[in-house]
Formats: sequence, C-alpha cells, structure tokens
Amino acid sequence: MLNAKQNSTNVPNKSMSGNARYNYGHYINIGFSDFEFVQSKKREIELEQKYDLSAVLLHWQRSASVVKAVNYLLESNLFKEIIIWNNNPNINLGKTIFEKNNHSLDSIRIINSKENLKDEAKYRACAQAKTIACFYSDDDWDTSFPLKSLIADFRTDPYVLHSVTDPYTFYTNLMWTYFDNEINLHTGFSWIGCGSIFLREYAQRHLQYLQIYLKDHRNLIYLSDVFFSIWLNDIPSQFNMNIRHLPASSTDASFSSILKFLQYQHESSILAIRILEDNLRQNQSNDTNHIGFSRRKNRHFPYCIKSSNPKDEFIFYTNILRIDTERIPFNISKDFEQGTRHNL
Repeated sequence: MLNAKQNSTNVPNKSMSGNARYNYGHYINIGFSDFEFVQSKKREIELEQKYDLSAVLLHWQRSASVVKAVNYLLESNLFKEIIIWNNNPNINLGKTIFEKNNHSLDSIRIINSKENLKDEAKYRACAQAKTIACFYSDDDWDTSFPLKSLIADFRTDPYVLHSVTDPYTFYTNLMWTYFDNEINLHTGFSWIGCGSIFLREYAQRHLQYLQIYLKDHRNLIYLSDVFFSIWLNDIPSQFNMNIRHLPASSTDASFSSILKFLQYQHESSILAIRILEDNLRQNQSNDTNHIGFSRRKNRHFPYCIKSSNPKDEFIFYTNILRIDTERIPFNISKDFEQGTRHNL
C-alpha cells in the first residue's frame, strides 16, 4: 500500500486543489491538502446551519426506553429540539420523567395525542418541527452508535431518505425496489424506525398523500411507513449494519403484533406501488386533475452500500451491490407483489 503522507515540499497548493489525485513518485495525495480541509470544514459548517435537525420519538408504553433515548439525544447536543409524541391517550406524559437528567429540558416538546395514531404520528410530529429536517427512531432501538454517521450522510445528500437497518432487512428492501424508465419510476423501500432522517417537507407532503390516496382505505393510514419511502420515488440511502434494541424495550406488545397486521402490511405494499405507478403514468398524459408524485431523481451520488464503524467514527462505502436492482424487470400487471413478503 502506498503511503498517503506527504513531505512538505509535495503538498499541492491552492491552485492545484481542483485535481482529485496527484502522483509524486512513491507518494499519492488524494486531495487532502490543508486547503481541502479548510474548504471541507467550511462546507460542513454551512450544512450544519442549513440542515439543522429535530429529533422525533414516539411513546406508547415503553417510558423507560424513551427516557434512555432522550438522555442520549440530549447528551449528543446534535438537535435543536426533541419532539416526543405520546400515542397513549391513557397516559399524560410530562417532562418530570426526565428530571434526573443533568441537561436542560428546554429543548423537549411533548405532544399528548387523544388517540393512538400509530405510524401516522411520526409524520405529524415531524410536520410540526421547527427545523428543516427530522431524525426519527422508534422507542425500542438504540440509535446512539450510528447517529453521527447518519447525520453526516444526510447532509451530503439531503433530498433522499436516510435510514439504518440490519443486513437481512437491507437485502429485503433491495428486492422491494421498482424501476420503469418510461414513466420515471425509480423508487425503493426502507423502514424508518431503527433510525432515519428526512426533510420536514416530505413528512408534510406525506400527510397530504395519506388523506388523498387512502381516503377509501382509512385502516391503512396506521401503516403509513409502508407508503412513505415508496411514494418518495427515490432509492433510500441505507446503512447496512448490526443494530441493537434498547434494554427492556421488548416488555410491551408492539404494533406489529396486532391482529391482521401482516395482512394489512401486504395490502399496503401492493397499494403503495399501484398508486405511485398509476400517478406516474398519468403524468405522462399531462393530466392536471391530480396531485402528481415527483418524477425526478433527487439523489446526488450513486447508490452505495454503507456502514458505520462501531465507534461511529467513519463511514465505509462500497459500490459492489449483490443485487443489481436497476435491472430487475418490473411490470405492474404481474409484478405488483414484488414489494411484499411473498417475494422473499
């Protein structure tokens, strides 16, 4: 391996910094001169100011897990505000459960819902955020170790959904992708509960979509997550890594354990792509009588597999994909179950 360190006489000056790589005998400079570092730091500060974040957590019955999650979020000092949406109408949640924390609780905002809105509550909470984007996590996942990497990944490409998931789910999600160049269909799926970041405007728009496109399927609004990433019509940026539960988070029944959950999830997966495909096809005919979905790709960079190291110090990238998703043929008339568990 060639040494990346440079002697002082070999460091390129500012006028040379436009090149990506320099060869000097047995040494290589890959663009990390003092000038590049200064420019990179300046760009980082600009992105931090532009894309500040609110953290969103849902509360149901796992109060102890929510306390642990909030404590870490406060300690991280990465968020302008922390919004806790309490989906349990039988509990009036207050800041008193966080009083043992040594940090100021001024940034915490608690919304006590009169009913359990399930998935929809995530987007309602983000829609009310004071910041341009939201970090979201379910109350049973420990998101402390990939958090900085996830935020860095978001700020480099803010117009796509960024999420964290385990290897099995990651490859499941790759199978749940759809491409059809004729109608500008280029979308993929990701769960958001293990840690995710997305723009506030996407949450606000998603709430509108739910009211418009699920008005005859009100029972499926509770499964809003199944629709969210698909309706963005862009491939999510996903971290493929080992994830872990918060201690004692498995003591209460989850939403996925309710009766007919898998049936509703199956229906939602099919309906999500049918609605998107139909609207993109209508866009081809210039029909203006409906709210269309985005047709352009917002992603700035090619799709890569990513993972954060255990100490959240750097991001590993590879463009070697085990599944060539863009070459998977898709036809809505016969492949409508592609994004369901029947396709695993």
